Amino acid sequence: MRDKLSKLGKGPLEKYARFVSHHAPVVLAIFLLFTIFTGYQTTLMGEAAESYEDWLPEDIEVIDTFELIADQFAGSFVTATIAVQTEPRYAKSDEIRDVRDPEVLRYVDSLTERSKLVYGVVDAESAADVIKEANGGRIPSSLRSVKSLLRNNEVAEQRISNYISDDYSMTVVRLNLLADVNAEEVVEELREVTNIDKPQGVSVDFTGDPVVDAVMIELSQSTMQKTSLVSFALIILILIIVFASIKYGLIPLLTIVFGVIWAYGTLVLAGFEVTPSTSGVMAMIMGIGIDFGIQVTKRFRFELRTQKREDAMVDTLKNVFYPMTITTLAAVIGFKCLSLGKLPGMKDMGTMMATGVVFCAIAALTVVPAVLVLLERKK
Repeated sequence: MRDKLSKLGKGPLEKYARFVSHHAPVVLAIFLLFTIFTGYQTTLMGEAAESYEDWLPEDIEVIDTFELIADQFAGSFVTATIAVQTEPRYAKSDEIRDVRDPEVLRYVDSLTERSKLVYGVVDAESAADVIKEANGGRIPSSLRSVKSLLRNNEVAEQRISNYISDDYSMTVVRLNLLADVNAEEVVEELREVTNIDKPQGVSVDFTGDPVVDAVMIELSQSTMQKTSLVSFALIILILIIVFASIKYGLIPLLTIVFGVIWAYGTLVLAGFEVTPSTSGVMAMIMGIGIDFGIQVTKRFRFELRTQKREDAMVDTLKNVFYPMTITTLAAVIGFKCLSLGKLPGMKDMGTMMATGVVFCAIAALTVVPAVLVLLERKK
């Protein structure tokens, strides 16, 4: 059976091998054009944060109910918090130590009103709202007056505990936002909100769901860049050592350079985004895909011992094509088996890995042979 399949594919494979060997500039030009196209698409790849809904399949009853309620009643919200804290520098100074101080309350009130102007914020509440409601819409002029007001109003004193810590060193502004807001835009606007003059000895910061999402997006970008650069650098070092040649050590890298560009460009066209869970996929593709380039380069150097470069490449492709095809199919099947589960994140990772391996194999059978032939001197 194996011999029959080998004979069946021998003719087309040999024709392809001879075409690549004798028309290397044409092959390289074709795939460079494809690289330019996919490279542009790669620059358009977006980054997205992940919530627990992203990790759950759509046919889970709880998630379906949650999404139904959110669609019908606009009830899907996330929260954010602006924290204002006293930070006195000196032990016996007159710096503010109690966030119930009218100067801090006026600052908090300003933050609250400015926060309501942020796109996506549906509500903003703070201790200043409680004080104003209990005092006819005004903030008292002294800390003593604020304390007296709260002592005489048990409801206000109880409500304000939701916004002020027990030691009175911190107060918060609580924000409710629509769930589908752009996290990075919200964070940028909140930065502008908090970028106003604050009382001396007071610090301000913010956190919450959109802030965490924005941080996760930033971390996924830095993770992808760091892991990819480290992987690439180590692969270069190992290849140069193994081949004992800078030229033959660098040429196999074209497999992962072109393969990754083609894969990510195609994934962009298919609507994929980089998420925290898939940010390390590029490094894994590199680790698997480089093997294809090594096989072609190593075999070509072996064939060069007895043949001129074109004939050596023909025999190289004839000998590595079937093993590489079987390896690629096995890897694709393994990665696509992740789609058998119900977790969307695992399905996306499997698809991205399978796509990367396929394109690395294609690059090893097209670009790498063309470059090897062009850079090898005629004998």
